[in-house]
Amino acid sequence: MVQETADRHRVDPALVRAIVEAESNWNPSAVSRKGALGLMQLVPGTAERFGVDNAFNPQENLEGGVKYLRTLLERYDGDLNRSLAAYNAGEHAVDRARGVPRIPETRSYVQRIIDSYFRLGSDRLPNWWNASRPIYRETDEHGRVVFTNE
Repeated sequence: MVQETADRHRVDPALVRAIVEAESNWNPSAVSRKGALGLMQLVPGTAERFGVDNAFNPQENLEGGVKYLRTLLERYDGDLNRSLAAYNAGEHAVDRARGVPRIPETRSYVQRIIDSYFRLGSDRLPNWWNASRPIYRETDEHGRVVFTNE
């Protein structure tokens, strides 16, 4: 299901798998304390926005979640950090911060997805978004690994 849905929306399936793993640990019945539902933990408003009638139906949830992810990737011109931050904290929070908001939960979420997505064996598709925007791996002054496409 992940492969087919990701292919249909031109999103790397390895990225979708990393998000599902972090969001629900593959539990289609998952409910967060903030009311997010299903595999990709869609809040009711996002589920409705992307045509999901039953967020606990894995196919519907994946369809809505991957559509949303694709929308974010397009909105932020393939910037993975901002797209993931918006998936977690919302588009308005990312826009207000002009990047990844200084919300510890969101920063941790982005790093967790990036780590999973770029780990050896993730089957990540190289240059799936845009060959002209490579992703660079850097180590900051605190020894933390940072990935960027800028």
